[in-house]
Amino acid sequence: MTDTTDAHEADRALKAKHRTMWALGDYPAVAKEVVGDLGPVLVEACGVKNGDRVLDVAAGSGNAAIPAALAGGDVIASDLTPELLDVGRRDAAARGAELRWEVADAEALPFADGEFDTVMSCVGVMFAPHHQDTADELLRVCRAGGIVGLISWTPEGFIGRMFTTMKPYAPPPPPGAQPPPLWGQEEHVRALLGD
Repeated sequence: MTDTTDAHEADRALKAKHRTMWALGDYPAVAKEVVGDLGPVLVEACGVKNGDRVLDVAAGSGNAAIPAALAGGDVIASDLTPELLDVGRRDAAARGAELRWEVADAEALPFADGEFDTVMSCVGVMFAPHHQDTADELLRVCRAGGIVGLISWTPEGFIGRMFTTMKPYAPPPPPGAQPPPLWGQEEHVRALLGD
């Protein structure tokens, strides 16, 4: 096997583990109880309004996508984990929100260039292993002059410190993978997204 083939295999294995991990336990409860208030904050910060085409990347069970739809956005919630999207569909129906739910990898989004007015992620896209690939996809699917809005954990915050504490006990990430809390550093995000 070549180094490139090994890297692709490692990435596929990591993403399969991510899908399994997010599907286990009760992430939707965490989304409601821990980060539930962040979705509406992100929607407001992005200025989502009636008719805006919105993509929520790594949407989980929809804690930002559903408020974006309720604000009048034409929303697609995408995530690597179908089980989370299933929970989101039920929650959206219960709340009277209409939106589409699609399984998608943040590093290879199945959407056209410039398809969305707003591309957002609420503590989700930060878990994609290759930050530059992910940032390039966020920018690619956002129209010129559109909005990319993110909420991410910081390295200095509680969750970032927890990741640092757990790092010695976790298997090493595949080559090129970067730690999620880097998305919480302004200079890192500026380097990824540019102007």
